[in-house]
Amino acid sequence: MSALCEAVFVRSVAQHVDRRMANYVWLGVFGMAGMFHAAHAVLPTSFAMCLCMLGSAAAMAPPVSDVKRHMRNRSVPAIGAFALAVCAGWPYAGLVAVPFVLEEMLVKGSGASTRNWRAQRLAMLVVVGVGATVIALGAMAVVDSWYYGRPVVAAWNQVAYNVLGQHNGSSTLYGTEPWYFYLKNGLLNANLVMILALCALPMWILYYVALKQTSRTTASVAGERAMRQLLDGHFLLLFRLLPFYLVLVVFSLQAHKEERFLSIVYPHLSFCASAALSMASPLRAWVCAQLGRRSRGGQSRAGFLVLAGAACVGMLRMTALVKYYGAPVRAFMELPTSNITGLLPLGPSIKGLRTEQPLHNDLDRVVCMGGAWYWFPSSYWLPRGYHLQFVRELGGVDGHLPGDFVPAKASGSVQKSTSVERPDFNARNEWEPSHAIELSQCDYAVDIEYPMREEPGLARSSEWQQVGMCHSVLDPANTSVLARMVYVPHVLAWMAGQRQEWGQMCVYERRNPIA
Repeated sequence: MSALCEAVFVRSVAQHVDRRMANYVWLGVFGMAGMFHAAHAVLPTSFAMCLCMLGSAAAMAPPVSDVKRHMRNRSVPAIGAFALAVCAGWPYAGLVAVPFVLEEMLVKGSGASTRNWRAQRLAMLVVVGVGATVIALGAMAVVDSWYYGRPVVAAWNQVAYNVLGQHNGSSTLYGTEPWYFYLKNGLLNANLVMILALCALPMWILYYVALKQTSRTTASVAGERAMRQLLDGHFLLLFRLLPFYLVLVVFSLQAHKEERFLSIVYPHLSFCASAALSMASPLRAWVCAQLGRRSRGGQSRAGFLVLAGAACVGMLRMTALVKYYGAPVRAFMELPTSNITGLLPLGPSIKGLRTEQPLHNDLDRVVCMGGAWYWFPSSYWLPRGYHLQFVRELGGVDGHLPGDFVPAKASGSVQKSTSVERPDFNARNEWEPSHAIELSQCDYAVDIEYPMREEPGLARSSEWQQVGMCHSVLDPANTSVLARMVYVPHVLAWMAGQRQEWGQMCVYERRNPIA
């Protein structure tokens, strides 16, 4: 899905903005480590990112005065995609649509003159926006309300809790970060592309000044007409740059920050970088003209070389994510399974295996995690017959942990299991004892042990034995900054004086199984 949305986005840039910029955009997205993990993540932000790409692709088309053509080619598909991103994806993705709305109301576009074009645009925005929102939000509310057993609008609950503080809740309960968090994160996930994207708006302003100065010195009618077209096109470019800056500024002002929040504008980040590269050559020519010097060419080749270098660094970051932090997926594959197909021992919901039989006479085996609970890849990686639980004995468990639904066999139906009101949940991220069990109740445990840290573990316990192989995971607290940012082979890290410390993620089995 993400690849299709990226293709539509890049094609729209080529069709409505500039072909060379489109080539820059796809190369920037291809080598961006942020897109590497956001594109396939099963998260609301990733779904919203894909829909925002579709909405922005439609918004790339320049406005026209012909209302029917404007609605068909631009407004209806853009509003529909943005509304679906907000209602069915992530409510805060609506920020990406703000520049589009401003452009609709400020830019008349080419075509026949229409006196009341702004009133028509406003009516179109309201009608299409409300219609798309009602359809998307209504469909989501019907499904959610059936499962919860009461009227529920999940998108509203998200905003009410995190922004309005409903039920004494607040997003700050789940951690806060400094204002520059997204700048650091962007440099990590987009490296040179992030730097270029941050330069796009200042370069746009400088380019606007250069165009205005040049237009004042143009004497011919044809020259004035050409400069007017350049200024109009440059003004439209501003609305395509603003989504990235708007999201970056608004989210940076919030106390609670997460890496995934910025993913909704990763494609726009690449677009801003491509715009900066495209403006570099004419700006250099203008500056050289002001200084009385001659400007050299080669801008296109230089732009591709810059983005190719950024892609190489991005691939080193992607490799680091897989090599340094891919242990949880591999570790859970060490759990014993009766899968006789020879395929990966994945759960039925990801693969639908009919030949895999439950273990131990259909009795659930309990797999426990402690302080490393957030490393759990998902239930898709648990074979049939296994059930995840949390324990405090392994350290680091605090706050409100996830809880289980009431089994459908006990409640009578799935709908009753999902709709039951339970007292063991709170909105203040407070510890709930019933969401953890004792270590003695576990059949298996997945734990990480770092040699450089003094933490409780199971490796030296006489009650537990290792199952299969252990898998290395980087110890970020005791590893040099460069050696944990990008992939550095052990030999090169040692030669460069970049220390790398490793832990081991292992699966343990109780020596005397619980009867």
